Amino acid sequence: MNIKKVFEEGNEVKLLIAGTNIALINAIRRAAMSEVPVLAIEDLAIHRNDSVLFDEYIGARLGLLPIKTDLKTYRLGDKVKLVLKEKGPKVVLSSDIKCSDPSIEVVNKEVPIVKLRDNEEIFIEMQAEANIGREHAKWQPALVAYNEMPKLEGKVSEREAKEVIKSCPKKILEFKAGKIIIEKPYECDLCGYCETASKGKLKLVPSNNSFIFTIETYGGLTNQEILEKSIEILEAKCKEFESEIKGKIK
Repeated sequence: MNIKKVFEEGNEVKLLIAGTNIALINAIRRAAMSEVPVLAIEDLAIHRNDSVLFDEYIGARLGLLPIKTDLKTYRLGDKVKLVLKEKGPKVVLSSDIKCSDPSIEVVNKEVPIVKLRDNEEIFIEMQAEANIGREHAKWQPALVAYNEMPKLEGKVSEREAKEVIKSCPKKILEFKAGKIIIEKPYECDLCGYCETASKGKLKLVPSNNSFIFTIETYGGLTNQEILEKSIEILEAKCKEFESEIKGKIK
């Protein structure tokens, strides 16, 4: 298996993974989204809420805030206390949430929680719990997807190649060594304009052993931490499965 980083911007990373199959790629995707633990607000004690928003509405907003998570300290089921106590007039932001552990903080500091008018107050004690996306979407650490790497099969003349290259909306085609190459396959959205421009001489086909793997963290963990933890979880599951069947199949 060969892995190459082909794109990185902000929280998003794209990897070109060659020499594997859909089963393994999809297993990594599923583990990353549903098995990697991350902190999210679960329990609330709302002592005071003078705002116009219902308690349940505020609770739902708080629960979906990504929280920076240290996997070495917080494991599945571990909890940490947070407090939100503010008085108006002001717009209460996610940055106003304080944690008992200084290493834990809300990722995005500019998320509006509620607007308080003069003399209105809000006081909420919370517990963030480390859990997994299989239990609730708020514990998903990232958006993870993959697609088979596209490639062009067939041949065209150099003159025809110019028309094909010109037809690509993303401008990611190049003519090299007598063939049209998709220079940036991770940007290809399979629109099919290249096939039309070639008048049937080229066919856009997916590779069966090379994939574009995309992961975009919500900020609680880094993309590398999510991938490393996913592999660790898959290895543990394989060892458990091996242990279960050992001696039962002859």
